[in-house]
Amino acid sequence: MAATLKTDTRQNIINSTLELISQRDVNEISLADIAAAAHITKGTLFYYFNTKEMIFEEITVQYLSDLENRFNEWVGNADKDTSFPRLAKYILDFGARYDQRNKLHIYLVNKALSDNKQLISLFKEKYLAWRDMIKLTIAERIDDKEKAEYYADLLLVMVDGIIVQDLVGLPALDTKTLVSLFIDK
Repeated sequence: MAATLKTDTRQNIINSTLELISQRDVNEISLADIAAAAHITKGTLFYYFNTKEMIFEEITVQYLSDLENRFNEWVGNADKDTSFPRLAKYILDFGARYDQRNKLHIYLVNKALSDNKQLISLFKEKYLAWRDMIKLTIAERIDDKEKAEYYADLLLVMVDGIIVQDLVGLPALDTKTLVSLFIDK
């Protein structure tokens, strides 16, 4: 019973932090804000996470792992058309507009560029694994296997660009048209 409570409290902290991120600028969120949102004491929060960076390390792992799991679920669904054009569109739509977590994505990229070496390493490791998974999946669907890595890189760059455009309030891009522009017919 205690293990479940521990896991539930830990996830409650993560979920409360994500909710705060959706409402406010990340840099304005304090550990006291997170504790209040999670309806726990600061002492309880410190039991699970000593710093805000530790919370964001956990969020990074969960965020990228969840992207990976959902991607694998989509690709593995035999009822779906997972041809390369549909795969590319899915990556753009899902990667850029995943569960309204655009602010989180940009914050994590920003933190990965900061001086937090552990978060940089963690983000890089997870991001490269995500890219490699996309590359391997693309390679299964195209004839020119050498292009798979370039397509994976291009799609990830486009995901980041779409996120930025969405965050600054530009009109939504038509991802189907974007995909048709770079996929060989």
